[in-house]
Amino acid sequence: MAVPNYTFDASLARFNISKAAFIATHPPIARVMAAAMVFRPNPSPPSSSSSSSSSSSPPQTLLLCRAATDSYPLKWEIPGGSVDADDATLLDAVARELWEETGLTAARMVAPIVMVPEQPLTEATRAGLGIQPQDEGLGVDADGLTVTFEETGRLWGKVTALVTVRRGGDDGDVVLRDEEHGEAAWVTEEDVQRGEMPEGDDGTRERRGMDFVSDGVRRTILHGFRVYKESLAKEDHGA
Repeated sequence: MAVPNYTFDASLARFNISKAAFIATHPPIARVMAAAMVFRPNPSPPSSSSSSSSSSSPPQTLLLCRAATDSYPLKWEIPGGSVDADDATLLDAVARELWEETGLTAARMVAPIVMVPEQPLTEATRAGLGIQPQDEGLGVDADGLTVTFEETGRLWGKVTALVTVRRGGDDGDVVLRDEEHGEAAWVTEEDVQRGEMPEGDDGTRERRGMDFVSDGVRRTILHGFRVYKESLAKEDHGA
């Protein structure tokens, strides 16, 4: 794909470098992943019990369910993947992965996303993880903005950005690659905390469990909601 004409906030400038340059300055990281989180206002009307001062429904983020034939089958994650040698920068990799996995085109990269602090997991949440916490080796690099984890005997760095897209954020805009993902869903922070898929607006989808690739993925998603809300607050104050 042609690199989209996106802009990025100064908080992400340190990732506007090549994979080789990043690895050279971030030992012992040996591999790099890039990921994106996209949000939309919740299209569902607020409940009648909500007060008028808090009438807006909670925002939703886009999650993808890995294909049944792929590694970590049927586990949920955000759009992302390995940074390629052809990616001029890590931010280009974020934009490319977003487009390849969802068909959405990055317009602006707003802020970095890391992880919320470790939280106690329910038995159901832990049992549903594709990678158990003790096997993940989670951490945060010295830059404070890169999540690290262990896989295939190497230390990986993962760069995640809050991204706005050029196309509208409706279900019809998301186009999946069947060999990678079998389902997409817009979910709220409460859905993620509960580990349950939301009901379909048209009643065609019942609530069911939502299992994640790893606790690191889950904690990153939760941090994404915080970053998104902070970005809205900055907009409201004209920052």
